Amino acid sequence: MEQPKTSFKQLWPSDELSDYVELYWEHKNLLSSPKKMTIAPDSFFKIILYIKDDQIVDYFLTGLWTKEKEIVIPAKTTVYGIKFKLLSPEFILNREIASLLNESVPLETIYLNADQLDFSSLESTTLHFEKELTKRLQKNQNVASKKLQLSQLLDKVGGDITVENVGNQINWSSRQINRYLNKYLGISLKKYLNIQKCYASYVQIINGNLFPEKGFYDQAHFIREIKKHTSETPKNLNKEMDDRFIQLKHIRRK
Repeated sequence: MEQPKTSFKQLWPSDELSDYVELYWEHKNLLSSPKKMTIAPDSFFKIILYIKDDQIVDYFLTGLWTKEKEIVIPAKTTVYGIKFKLLSPEFILNREIASLLNESVPLETIYLNADQLDFSSLESTTLHFEKELTKRLQKNQNVASKKLQLSQLLDKVGGDITVENVGNQINWSSRQINRYLNKYLGISLKKYLNIQKCYASYVQIINGNLFPEKGFYDQAHFIREIKKHTSETPKNLNKEMDDRFIQLKHIRRK
């Protein structure tokens, strides 16, 4: 029997952190050779650790990605990661990530006490980060209501909404929303919605539905937007889910 090349697991955050964290994941390259992958934009920014022989060999913070990203997971290496939502820069990390758009920055292992992790499982790693992130969040109890409404609305609709309707639903002007997103994420609301819309459509592409279900004007618009964010057509994405685009195969289904 052929041995698996990789393994992938993910866990959801606690209720307390659900407005700030999308999920935690573990991805193991079980091969004796590097594994090349392509990561598609998903509207989240991340903290990522590469672990080999129970040691941190890489630890970094990313900004949002607006285009596909080629990565290589070294042989016999485990990757742990946290996907963060749009409130986290201000209310957990206490910094902007606008300067990291399509980039990343290395972190010291003392950040979030990562040097105290035992990496025995995704469960233990998640528990550690849940405690560390919750401690940071407790210092920022007063989340402005409009910002929270914005994050919850965008999380719910998955990009299938106009810029104008976002502002109308939370009674916050598009200009103010754009100022907030550009300050902390480095991206406009329109572009953020486009990334969300494409990411939401990957679920249907996984299942072989290569025609737009919602959010796109027509088939040509659908193909153009998917290709803009992944450099591939929906048909090619479907073919390569198990290899290059393994991330898309494990999208959380809401």
